Amino acid sequence: MKRALTCACAALTLAASATAQSFVYVPDNVPSSGGSNAIPFWAEWSAIQGEIRFQELYTAAQLGNMAFTIQDVAMASNYNGTFGAQLFEIRAAHSTSTMLVQTMDTNIPNPVTLFNGPTTIATSLGQWAPFGTTATFAYNGTDSLVLDIRYKGGVTTSIGGGGSQGRFVSAAINRAWAYGNFNATSWSGSDFAAGIKTRFTVTTTDLTGTGSISIGGMHSFTMSSPANPGRNVQMGTSLGAGPTPIGTRSIGLTVDSLLIASIGGNLPTVFAGYSNSLSAAGRASAQLNIPTITALIGLDLHHAFIVFDAAAPGGIADISNTYSFKVSP
Repeated sequence: MKRALTCACAALTLAASATAQSFVYVPDNVPSSGGSNAIPFWAEWSAIQGEIRFQELYTAAQLGNMAFTIQDVAMASNYNGTFGAQLFEIRAAHSTSTMLVQTMDTNIPNPVTLFNGPTTIATSLGQWAPFGTTATFAYNGTDSLVLDIRYKGGVTTSIGGGGSQGRFVSAAINRAWAYGNFNATSWSGSDFAAGIKTRFTVTTTDLTGTGSISIGGMHSFTMSSPANPGRNVQMGTSLGAGPTPIGTRSIGLTVDSLLIASIGGNLPTVFAGYSNSLSAAGRASAQLNIPTITALIGLDLHHAFIVFDAAAPGGIADISNTYSFKVSP
């Protein structure tokens, strides 16, 4: 695996990436069509009065039967203005069911919080309104996905429009809600054929990091590619952000001495876990133990990884985004 990547570097044919984000739409990519509905974002409506818990379920078929990492969520808007809340929370969970049940917590086993805090979301008639989530969710491509959205202190400001703050279509999209109750345990209403149009910003292969960026410190990375469980991966670190071409693709790394060192396997205490295999969930970990060398201070370090598959073009199944930081004292 290392040899394959080394040869690719030598030929300036490393694997690809910019930020490989794309969109998954349910049920379609047209936010300006469909009927209007007030639930859950018309905060002033007498039934809601600034507080609601709302759930929507998306089947694997509606999500394209593919694994991906959710980076953000947006819903179609039917008004110009803003939606705000003193406390706004979005959670996501896998579900083995294709239908919501009345006990709302049952619908979200092992939820992951994508956003929790105050918010103000700009809305435009017939456009997608992104929520600006602050965490990600690794969707497995086989289960249903449930979004649990709730807020307190909601305020809707509409400019030149009515109160139908959302859009729905007559499709088999489950949704349910509990009026006026952030902590509701049971729904007060449901509709299994008129879900709010939704757009998911996703990546299929993603690199994230956390930890020290100082000399002498350790920075930890998570390599995520949910569609490629069990496959071999190779991470690299370089001083430049490329791009370096490979066929019709390119990676955001430069072929330099640091990249060659990071993939060579001769410094495992510095570049730990760079040559790895993805777990059944499509994840692997790596660490960069930054040497205590003052000459490193101020340098920009760029990181990315490749997922290998002998049956894929060029032997490369997918490539990650480029993750970068500047070394500090």
